[in-house]
Amino acid sequence: MSSISIIGCGAIGRLVAEGVHQGLAGDYRVVSVFDLPQRARAASLAADIGCIMADDLGEMLATKPDLVIEAATGDALHQCAQACLEHGSSLIVLSSGALTDRAFLNSLLALAVRHGVKIYVPSGAIGGLDLVRAAVMGEKAKAIFTSRKPPRALVGAPHLMGRDLCGLNRAETVFEGTVPEAVAGFPQNVNVAASLSLAMGGAEHIRQAVIADPELDLNVHRIEIQGSFGTASIEIRARPMSTNPKTSMVAAYSVLALLARIKSPLEVGA
Repeated sequence: MSSISIIGCGAIGRLVAEGVHQGLAGDYRVVSVFDLPQRARAASLAADIGCIMADDLGEMLATKPDLVIEAATGDALHQCAQACLEHGSSLIVLSSGALTDRAFLNSLLALAVRHGVKIYVPSGAIGGLDLVRAAVMGEKAKAIFTSRKPPRALVGAPHLMGRDLCGLNRAETVFEGTVPEAVAGFPQNVNVAASLSLAMGGAEHIRQAVIADPELDLNVHRIEIQGSFGTASIEIRARPMSTNPKTSMVAAYSVLALLARIKSPLEVGA
């Protein structure tokens, strides 16, 4: 049975931990959870599933996890990733926006190779990444990625500089630009764009738009990709988590699916 530690005990971290505890991902057990800014919710989760609540990163790594799931923030990933890889733990990254920093990504990849572990980025709230990886095997692949969200899901985004969108009466494009700009401006909303850019081999192949739509109660992501293979359009209409409207429920499910795929003797998809 493989052991798992989870960094971040918010909505996604809890759903993943409970899913693993229920056996949904296969032969795993959660041995520790760690959430320095929110120790109370880490303690609650640890009590609910019967694991250790770590007070610091060292205590978490002392539980000898085979896999560490980062379900916190980009800042937390910067603080914890190196130590996890050096400890010999593979890493599942949900804050994939941090990996648009090419120097940071390259340093983690080098550590992963040196210590014989892997870095996994789940599909999160989008789909079609297998098609994307296949498409870039040809030439001239590029994509337009559009995220449409209810205004409440964008509250607090740095790009909006405190602007209140909750009074909107029609859809409005609030951002158009590159993936790194989107990640900086909407760090809690567009990690999916960063995951797409990783699948495509670089953010320079993607243009990003963010639309606030008061008529939506779902998070809607649309990928339009074209290249020498032809063209494809993929649309995902994902229900947000009741405890965190910035995050789609399927993002947590994608972690459980990834864990199951790691264990499975059968691989389906590119």
